[in-house]
Parts: sequence; C-alpha cells; structure tokens
Amino acid sequence: MERTLSGNEAKVILELEWLGQKTVTLADLRRTLGASDGYARFVAHSLVKKGWLERLRPGLFQLIPAERGREGVADTNPLAAGAALITPYFFSFGTACTHHRLTEQVFAEVYLAVQQRRPPRMIRGKRYIFAYVSERRFFGFKEVSVLGVPVQMAVVERALLDAIDRPRYAGGIAEVSRIAAKSIAKISWDLLFELVNKWGSSALAQRLGYLFDLHQAEMPPDVRRDLLKLIRPQSKIQFGSRRRWGTTGKLIRPWNVVENVPLELLILESEEAFRTKRAMPLGA
Repeated sequence: MERTLSGNEAKVILELEWLGQKTVTLADLRRTLGASDGYARFVAHSLVKKGWLERLRPGLFQLIPAERGREGVADTNPLAAGAALITPYFFSFGTACTHHRLTEQVFAEVYLAVQQRRPPRMIRGKRYIFAYVSERRFFGFKEVSVLGVPVQMAVVERALLDAIDRPRYAGGIAEVSRIAAKSIAKISWDLLFELVNKWGSSALAQRLGYLFDLHQAEMPPDVRRDLLKLIRPQSKIQFGSRRRWGTTGKLIRPWNVVENVPLELLILESEEAFRTKRAMPLGA
C-alpha cells in the first residue's frame, strides 16, 4: 500500500519526526490527537497498514520514517526493536558477547537482561529472550551505539559473567569456555573483580577462576587472591549442570570445581600445548 497520510495521520508522523521519537504508544497518540482510545487505535491500525508504524507489542509501535522511502522499509537492526520493548533493560549473554567479539557463533535469539519476568517475543523473525535479573544484580552495562541507535549493552566483563552464569543463553557450556578464553585479552581485571564481588556468588567466582586457569590466563596475583576469598569454605561445585553432565569428575583446586564436563569440549583445538603442560607434574 502506498504511504499516503490523512490529516490526523500526518499530524502524528510529523510530530514523531520533529521530536526524533522512534517509538509511540497509544497514550502518545491519544495525547497528540486529543482523541479517544478507540480513535487512537484506529489511527494506529491505519498507520501500521500504510507502513508508517510497526507494531512491536500491544500498545507500542516503532516509527518507519519518511527516509525509508515509498515502500516503508522497516529498520532491520534487531537491537533497535529490542530496546523499545521494555525498560529497564540491557543486552547481555550471547548478544553482548557477539557485540564484544567474544564469540563467532550466530545466535537466532536476542538476549535482554530485565527486571520483569516476561515470555519470549517474536519480531521480524527474531526471538527476543527476556532473562530476569534481580535489582541488586542489575549493573555492569552502559550506553553504546549499534548501527547508529543508542542501546544499553553489558560491558565485556558483565557479558562474560552472564555467559558463565547461564550458559544456555550464550551457546552452551563449550561456547562459554571459548568466550572466557577470548575475554582474557579484553577484560579489565579490576572491573571484573568488582563485578564478581558485587554479584555475591561463590559458585560464579569458582567457575570463573576454573576457566581462567584452564585457559592459562595471567591473572594478577591480587585479583586471584581476592577472588579465592569470595569462595565459601568447603564449597565444592560441579562445573557443568549436574542434570546434563552428572556429578563425577576430577576435583580442581584451589577453586574446588568438579570437572564433570569432558575437557575436549572446553579446550580450544589450538591448545594442544596446554593439554600436554596440564598433564605434567607441578614443577616439571
């Protein structure tokens, strides 16, 4: 359908473009038009049909501006749509790991950390996953520009921690090990420890330390010492899910992590030298 506009529709679109507003709610339309809820819904439906608005969720629409041409091609940036779905939020897990180039895996989903429990949504063939994060752990992100759109993105250290904490949102446990290996050259050790300390999870500190030792990270001695202090006395955990990988394996100290996941899944193919070194006795 050609992108024509009635008088009231033009009023809505001109106001949105003048204000630089990328999304609009039914409440915004009622206010702009000075009309009833029913008429606002009618105008919204018409603008969607004509290609000026795109429905993101009930009562929320994204503007497809005039610069998109006569056919009204929608913005293909999945993060722009995700940023309009919920507040507060930040992109993390596989999405942030991709942004920081910690993984080469292509994710079919977009992952958002949010403070509200919501089911996944499908928009333009993309599945948006809302991972609940408690208010006290809602930290470690900043505004970045993705294809010209400002969005809230986990910093590299937070993306790493989220991946370790919930591997299912980052490609699985083998991919998380690779993410940890690639993060070594990118992280700030001080900021990483600050976030782990604020997180307050012994298990997260244990898995993080285990992965860094696995990949021979040169962890600053003070960070290593302080990370070990976060581990609860006598705390022994399995590295991978007990349901998936079982409960048995070699106990790796000083992190007290049971290596219940096969090493060949966790170590990069280029780490043959490390395999040999790890098998040698200490001091050899």
